[in-house]
Amino acid sequence: MTPPPVTSPATRRSVFRRPTDGVERTRWLFGACAVVSLVLTTGGAVAGAGTWRLLAIAVAVAALLGSWLHRYTARRGSFALDLLDAVAICLFALASPVPAVALGVTFSALWFRAVYGRDRDTWAYTTAQCAGLVAALALWEVFPGHTAPAPAAPLLGALPIAPLLAVVARHLARVLQEHQAAQAWDATLSRLTTQLLGVTDVEQIRERGWEAAEHICRITPGLSVVIVEDDGERLLVQRSVGPVHQLPGTLDRTPSAVGVAAAAGSQEPRDVTAPPELVAAAGGASCWAAIPLPDEPGRNLLLGGSVLHPAGVALFQQLVNQAALAVRATSAHRELEVQARTDALTGLANRGTFSAALAAATPSAAGDPWLLFVDLDDFKLVNDRLGHAAGDDLLRAVGARLAGVVRAPDLCARLGGDEFAVLVHAADAAEAETLGRRLVEAVSAPVPLAAGTARVGASIGAARVLPGASWTSTLQQADLAMYAAKAAGKNRVHVSGAAPQLTSGALIPS
Repeated sequence: MTPPPVTSPATRRSVFRRPTDGVERTRWLFGACAVVSLVLTTGGAVAGAGTWRLLAIAVAVAALLGSWLHRYTARRGSFALDLLDAVAICLFALASPVPAVALGVTFSALWFRAVYGRDRDTWAYTTAQCAGLVAALALWEVFPGHTAPAPAAPLLGALPIAPLLAVVARHLARVLQEHQAAQAWDATLSRLTTQLLGVTDVEQIRERGWEAAEHICRITPGLSVVIVEDDGERLLVQRSVGPVHQLPGTLDRTPSAVGVAAAAGSQEPRDVTAPPELVAAAGGASCWAAIPLPDEPGRNLLLGGSVLHPAGVALFQQLVNQAALAVRATSAHRELEVQARTDALTGLANRGTFSAALAAATPSAAGDPWLLFVDLDDFKLVNDRLGHAAGDDLLRAVGARLAGVVRAPDLCARLGGDEFAVLVHAADAAEAETLGRRLVEAVSAPVPLAAGTARVGASIGAARVLPGASWTSTLQQADLAMYAAKAAGKNRVHVSGAAPQLTSGALIPS
């Protein structure tokens, strides 16, 4: 993994003001040193120069200044600029009293060039500069104004210093860039942590994590990230980012099988041999690591590049773990929410959820809201005959039957013990009573249990939710209606405000 480039464009003002960023401050300093060296060296080169030499020096200085300014403002080097520098150094050496004068410019330019691009770019630039100086020796007598051969010893004796300077300068640049990379990566992880705060959607968490991976790939040239799922025969490609082009949907898992299995077994990153089609799609990236995705068996994040530093792999391990931790926290939060809203035994809404819904119920054009209070008949006999465990099983079965009768958006709840309730959002008295009869019929059917067959009835009181009435008063009205149903013989429905009659409601024989 190579360090990230600085992508923010420089302004005209920033050329004259030292930046605050460490890498950019170093580039600014090296560029300033190169310009100062050029100015000082030019002063010695023009001494006693004729027209041709002055013109050549002016052209060389202008070319070098233009090349360096463009490199600094663009934040990158290029082959064309490197070639221009080599030609300009050759021309400057030809126009100088002796070619060795140009070494002062060459050495400073090497320091400045080393803080851009990769190692091979620095070596190519060093080779071009040396070639330009050697060419100046060869062309010395051809250039106007020179009649004798150039003194080669001063130049050739000092020229071997150029590769040494390139090594030192490139090492310094790499250290600075790796430090900058670590800061950029840490900032990405910190931003991800902030973004995940308060996010409770699992897919959104995973998307934020992937966006962080995409950002790291953008600031780290040559880095590829691919998410695959191992189905036992092939690696199914799910997502990819980075310099990955024309990646097939499935990959041969054979080369990676051992490494992927080892990573999955230890939940730690492992070096893997990437399938040939993946290497080709990633531009020949030869180093790959598999990072298993926690809590997602068979899914792995494949990290690839020309070089994979342990710090970079550890960074993605942190990113994966951070997203997984957020998913776990979200799942736990949702589970707690469900537990807070539902009855643990039956899975229906609990008393708190039901009372909130009842308090919020309002009439609509389709009808008035109604409360049906359900109390089981003879439930204690089941507990006494079959035991409390059988009683719990019976309550679960009754809850399932009630929920099967009630249709959305109506709400079915267990209030506690053997008491249930149904909130009908829009109905009239006849519709509420009809629903009550269906509930009585559902509850009254025999219930096969492990301890034996149980049978209970249901007395239901129905009350209309009046505008402005509190949920407690509505519940009290339905409760009184339920007792009227029990007094009338149980296993029936009584609507609040109606006279209890044996022939009214749903009478189910026991």
